[in-house]
Amino acid sequence: MRFWRKAHKWLGFLVAIQILLWISGGVIMSIFHIEKVRGKHLIKPLYELPKPINRALAHNINLANWQAISWQRRGTEWMIKATDFDNNFTWLHPDNGQIISPLIDSQIKQLASLQHANVAHITSVEALQALPFEVRHLSLPMYQVNFDDWINSTFYIDPQSGKIASVRSDIWRLYDFFWMLHIMDYEQRDNFNNPLLIIAAICSLAFTFTGLILVYFSIIKPWYARVKYRIRIRHS
Repeated sequence: MRFWRKAHKWLGFLVAIQILLWISGGVIMSIFHIEKVRGKHLIKPLYELPKPINRALAHNINLANWQAISWQRRGTEWMIKATDFDNNFTWLHPDNGQIISPLIDSQIKQLASLQHANVAHITSVEALQALPFEVRHLSLPMYQVNFDDWINSTFYIDPQSGKIASVRSDIWRLYDFFWMLHIMDYEQRDNFNNPLLIIAAICSLAFTFTGLILVYFSIIKPWYARVKYRIRIRHS
């Protein structure tokens, strides 16, 4: 029993902090609904625009140059999204067929303001030169729009399509921090099978196993011995 007690103690030293972090992460993950973490509740749909069903296209749009064309809403207007034969797309103005430039700061600011679901003021609008770590999955070009609400929400808006590509807030950042601690991937925060986590999980399993053995020797075995002794006394 001394061996199991020592093994349990040293395993406890090794994994106690990580077990605490796992439990803390579980609490955080259970408190926040995943849709709030993703920021879906912060997006208000844009107002309805009548669909241009009967609107004629510009005569100088050469359909032979495109694999597909379609009406797409780009912010507050309907535009033509034209896809070439390499699956690259371009935005064309339906009235003259000209290529449309990406949205500029003032247009991005207007779109962000229109779509924020709460009362919040924009503190900054920036055309990113490099993507922050929190939206590393996106691609440039991308705008970052920061708000002054209590969770410091941020919209990442594609200047080509005008769509909100991602939403981040302090809720997401807190969740992501504890997710990092939970899976023990302190760099990319997406590897659930990293060696450090596997080792910690095995040590935690061994810690639990040795604890059960101690329970057996400390509680179950003495209890069983007392019961066995009483039965023997009754029948003697």
